[in-house]
Amino acid sequence: MDVILLEKIGKLGEIGDTANVKSGYARNFLFPQGKAIPATKANLTEFEQRKAELMAVHNEKIGQAKGACEQS
Repeated sequence: MDVILLEKIGKLGEIGDTANVKSGYARNFLFPQGKAIPATKANLTEFEQRKAELMAVHNEKIGQAKGACEQS
């Protein structure tokens, strides 16, 4: 099953990458957690519109993690 990643996920890829995963992994983990969406034409179009928003959220999480690391 092909999915579009909405977050960076370990060995699968970066935000916006299309990954081929097993159906159960997608249905039971990626979709419920909001980490990916099915790779359809409609979803690809929607993703392109949301890409800047998703990247901003990702960069904010990275910044918070680095800040917490520096305080320790």
